[in-house]
Amino acid sequence: VGETERSLGKKLTTMDLKRLANLRHEVGLPADVIFLLVRHCVEEQERRFGPGRRPTVGAIEKEGYYWAKRGLFDQESAARYLRTVARRREQSVQYMAALHMGDRRPVEAEEKYIAQWMDWGFSPEMVALAYEKTVLKKQGMDWRYLNGILRRWHENGWHTPEEVQQGDAGKPAQPSPKPDKPDQDNSRMEKYMKW
Repeated sequence: VGETERSLGKKLTTMDLKRLANLRHEVGLPADVIFLLVRHCVEEQERRFGPGRRPTVGAIEKEGYYWAKRGLFDQESAARYLRTVARRREQSVQYMAALHMGDRRPVEAEEKYIAQWMDWGFSPEMVALAYEKTVLKKQGMDWRYLNGILRRWHENGWHTPEEVQQGDAGKPAQPSPKPDKPDQDNSRMEKYMKW
């Protein structure tokens, strides 16, 4: 409790203590893992919002449930997870560069997309290719559209530029749009001329 109070920079309330005890007794996280969790949450909060910013105990509790869901019930698995988080954070810089987002840190929603793409096995080069297709189609960046491209590629097993090129070349040709009926063309033209 003392170390947690020092990490959070405040005296824990009764409700805070109940929430932390819940992680121990109901969720099953050992005390040493809870302390790793607290330190991780403090570091993440400072990384996102600057020095001196501290997470709420509610945010720590929420992250604790996430850790339990991932099976992080011992120091070894928790430390392995934290190394993965740190590695992904470092790599996300390359993904942001591939998306022409400069050197800013990704926001939380962007981090989730990037983490998913890493899980799917896409390199920054592949994300850059999907970005190019997105911009050509949407005339700008659209995270959901770009994610849809990468999801389709992943489902098709295309994880390299060559696989995408071969896969796209093997697709049946898209049917050309049917021309409108002549009377529809005339009505559209009349509307246009009225402007």
